[in-house]
Amino acid sequence: MADNDNKRALVLITDGTEEMEAVIAIDVLVRGGIDVVVASTNAVVSDNASVRCSRGVQIVPDTHLISLPLPAEDPADDCTTAFDLLFIPGGGPGAKAMAASPLVHQWVQAHFARPGSLVGAVCAAPTVLKAAGVAKGAKVTSHPSVRDELVDYFEYQDNVKGPEIVVKDGKLLTSRGPGSTFELALRLVEELRGKDVMESVRAPMMFP
Repeated sequence: MADNDNKRALVLITDGTEEMEAVIAIDVLVRGGIDVVVASTNAVVSDNASVRCSRGVQIVPDTHLISLPLPAEDPADDCTTAFDLLFIPGGGPGAKAMAASPLVHQWVQAHFARPGSLVGAVCAAPTVLKAAGVAKGAKVTSHPSVRDELVDYFEYQDNVKGPEIVVKDGKLLTSRGPGSTFELALRLVEELRGKDVMESVRAPMMFP
């Protein structure tokens, strides 16, 4: 699905989100020329109230998820407002809050049903996908701390590392935690914009 058309990504955050995973993903996607919208899923609805992440870092979202129209299953119906990528960071408390949110469930279900869409989930975020009832049986990985919550629903991939730290199954890409978010985000850039763009983003980061 890589091409040079404008691509849009929606990143969900809430109180308790792992800030490294959110910020790394946002930064890498923007470097890849992808338009990113950051949406709060906090229970208290506000378009500009900051989100307090898992280590106390505060992030001001662009909007609240409730303010965005649900994506239509037919891309022709909402081509100007829909997102090519839905990215969900982890963080235990944040993932638990999103997993309990009916609004997040609606959004995950609607986005996942859309042809050509991508979903990225890292750390504890696959628990949100399970709670929303999507991607059952897909190959995923996660932070080891939530493995036992996922093995009965997904085809869980243990001990992934190195080049295999990102697990892709169809439209779903998952990885393990803060340290693997760079690789996941770069892979998402490659999926959306192509290998050349991904490599142009990766090179200046000076990975060892």
